[in-house]
Amino acid sequence: MKYTAKNPLSPGYNPMVSASDHPEMMGMEFGVYVLRPGDKAAFDFPQEVVYDLLFGEVCLRWAGGERTVRRADCFHEDAIVLHVPQGTHVEVECLSEPAEIAIARTANPRAFAPRLLFPDDCLFRREERGIGVMDGMARRDTRTFFDRSVCPETNFYIGEVVHQPGKWSSFPPHTHVEPELYYYKFLPENGFALAEYGDDAYKVKHNDLLGMSANVTHAQACTPGYAEFYLWCIRLQDDKPLVSTFVPEYEWVNDPDARFFPNEK
Repeated sequence: MKYTAKNPLSPGYNPMVSASDHPEMMGMEFGVYVLRPGDKAAFDFPQEVVYDLLFGEVCLRWAGGERTVRRADCFHEDAIVLHVPQGTHVEVECLSEPAEIAIARTANPRAFAPRLLFPDDCLFRREERGIGVMDGMARRDTRTFFDRSVCPETNFYIGEVVHQPGKWSSFPPHTHVEPELYYYKFLPENGFALAEYGDDAYKVKHNDLLGMSANVTHAQACTPGYAEFYLWCIRLQDDKPLVSTFVPEYEWVNDPDARFFPNEK
């Protein structure tokens, strides 16, 4: 499914994925909360929740903690994330003009301690992927917040990608048994990308979202001159590890010794 945003986003909560409207996403829900200076919001979701500060300065309050955090933007600065178990009361107060927080949530009865993750607390603060393969045409920076290797109780595998202009990511095309979503931003904001969805492709723009249901192949190509950001979120199976599979006929491009046109011989 593709969600086309009405830009700019409205103040307050902008829902994009819901369990009732999108059952193919295995109960995953997603939206973006827009705050203006002085705005306050309170959340009591009966689910595991990830609050990803996209930009702005906010004061976060949760059971056992309070912290003022600031992120200038999601292209140049690494992630700041609040990760809480079901039923955790969270309050947000906006101290800047403006602020946006992406909110991903899903059912999860397991208990774990709330955690405020700064870049060095994430599983990977920043990985340079695509170096040395495909003539550099899949170069991107990946920030992985966490997975079950560092938080066994979670039902999420989640992070961000900053995608280089004119290049690819998530290539070769691959599939998951689990559903995944991409939430997009562009710099400059009038940019766009092409997102593979099985045998189809979508033109995705600033604040759009693409939801990949189980076993749908996906890959990503960005236009020259425009940086692409996307928050990626995989809803793990409750009792099984992540299952990801490349499309076999395209796997050869990942060989560091692969040769491409015009120097393929």
